[in-house]
Amino acid sequence: MTRARIALFVFVAGTLAGIYFALQAHWNPNLMPPLTWRHAFGVNLTYYYLWALMTPIVVWMARRFRFESGRWAVAVLAHFVASAILTVIQIFTGEAIVTLLGLRPSLNFFTKVSYSLVANAQSSLPTYWLILFAYLAFDYYVKYRDRELRGAQLAAELSRAHLQALKMQLKPHFLFNTLNSISSLMYSDVEAADAMLARLSDFLRLTLDRDLDQEVTLSEELEFVRCYLEIEKIRFEDRLTVSVDIEHDVSAARVPSLALQPLIENAIHHGIASRPKGGSIAIRARRDNGTLHISVADDGVASCGEHPVERIGLANTRKRLEQLYGAEQRFTAGASPGGGFVVEMAIPFHTAS
Repeated sequence: MTRARIALFVFVAGTLAGIYFALQAHWNPNLMPPLTWRHAFGVNLTYYYLWALMTPIVVWMARRFRFESGRWAVAVLAHFVASAILTVIQIFTGEAIVTLLGLRPSLNFFTKVSYSLVANAQSSLPTYWLILFAYLAFDYYVKYRDRELRGAQLAAELSRAHLQALKMQLKPHFLFNTLNSISSLMYSDVEAADAMLARLSDFLRLTLDRDLDQEVTLSEELEFVRCYLEIEKIRFEDRLTVSVDIEHDVSAARVPSLALQPLIENAIHHGIASRPKGGSIAIRARRDNGTLHISVADDGVASCGEHPVERIGLANTRKRLEQLYGAEQRFTAGASPGGGFVVEMAIPFHTAS
């Protein structure tokens, strides 16, 4: 909030307080004859505009003498003294102004000040404490929001760093395997090697050109996975079968970037690669009210107890889901009842980034 807005807020607050007490004074049945509108508004607006002008002093005192552990007694004493002094100054100055405006009867000035101290101190003194606690509440709110914002920024930066680490981990590992396969195919199947090189080019373009966003649409993530799978199909030839079952209304859903590729890589290299006859992978996505369910299942070797449950790809995905969605997500990985291995994630369904 800018200083101009703060000044405007203090002015409006002083005006409203002055109007409120002016109305009370004019309609006070104990005053006979009743105060005129000019008198009621002139006196009360003068008094509360003076408090508005002294608000920076109250704020300075609030910052200088905080109600902190071990300093309560000093803070209370300091504010009590300050409130008494500012009340006397406010009433003295206010009486001088209303006298100059002709709103007080022609009595001795100090007599009027003495009378006003007795009559108005009980309403003017608490104004200091009202301003004090209003500022403390505002200061606490600002600091709370600031801590909340910093916490969110730190969490976002942490998740971004993990995503960057995942990308850096992906490239060398995958590149090594793919280039090794291309090198081998060059001696046995040049066309397959050429096709794999073209798919690798597409895959790297998608990887490197993609902005480092936390989330992408499911259709974008599937396009990335498709390039990856085309390379793996060339490597495995007819030993790898892939089926994709995506409900029509979930393509625009936002999912964590690079979330599916590690799961599919895990299924291929730890579930299917060691099987002479290969195997199949099934990718499914569906919406259940406000939740998006995604699963990657294979019919590999998990039923024999050889499939690793928490390799680094799965561990990274689990951590990212926890960071992005907290308790709103669910991630499970284990042997499938029908044989093989299945990884399932459930995240909040949303289409806005």
